[in-house]
Amino acid sequence: MHGLDETRKAEDCGELEAKAFDLRLRALESREREDRLTRLVAERPDLAALPVQPPGGADASQLERLQREVVLLADYQHAVALSRGWRLLQVLRRPFGRAW
Repeated sequence: MHGLDETRKAEDCGELEAKAFDLRLRALESREREDRLTRLVAERPDLAALPVQPPGGADASQLERLQREVVLLADYQHAVALSRGWRLLQVLRRPFGRAW
């Protein structure tokens, strides 16, 4: 009976360590993404203020289609970012840097 208690405690401890690691990884990746976007906007000031209306006056149906596509792509990116496989790949890539 004593061994089962230790096993449960070890599982709980491992789960807490995994959650803490995941949170640290997400925070680090978020800071890196923010830094890259900030540098990109600083290097290209034309990206900082995009016009609200597309040039040439695109019609409403085209604008709605583009907005739907952006939502679909954002959902896909969010699903990939939350997947365990993607996070594992990022952890494995870290020792080699981003350029491999």
